[in-house]
Order: sequence, then structure tokens, then C-alpha cells
Amino acid sequence: MPTYYYVSLVTLLAVAVYFWMATRVARTRKKVGIRAPTMTGDPLLERTIRAHLNTMEWLPIFLPSLWLFAVYWNASIAAAL
Repeated sequence: MPTYYYVSLVTLLAVAVYFWMATRVARTRKKVGIRAPTMTGDPLLERTIRAHLNTMEWLPIFLPSLWLFAVYWNASIAAAL
């Protein structure tokens, strides 16, 4: 049975980056003084939110692709890529 330690670490790192970006949105909101649920009003806030949402949009594509590659081809190469 192949081991998927590195693929698991990459998955955890991707999720950690996603949550870190969520904290950046919260800090930016506090910095510019715009409370949720408002999404517009300051360019810095809009860029921060957009970067966070782009990450959220691509995670459901990235994670299954990563795991399918690891399962059907090579886990080490999947983690490295």
C-alpha cells in the first residue's frame, strides 16, 4: 500500500493557506473599518477578498486533482508538483 504522507502534508498546507487568507480578510476589514457583510468600498479590501475567494474557488479543483494523481500515478510527484 503506498503512503501518502507528503500528499497529506500538501493538502494540510493548502487548507492552512486558505485559513490564513481568511484571517487576512478579517484584519483588512478591521484596518479599513468596513464591517461584514459589506464586500466593497475600499480597493485594498476588495483585492484581499478577491484573492481569498479565488483560492476558495480553486481548492475544489486542486485537491481532488492532487489526490487522483497521487492514487493513480505517483504520490511523490503529486506532492512535489
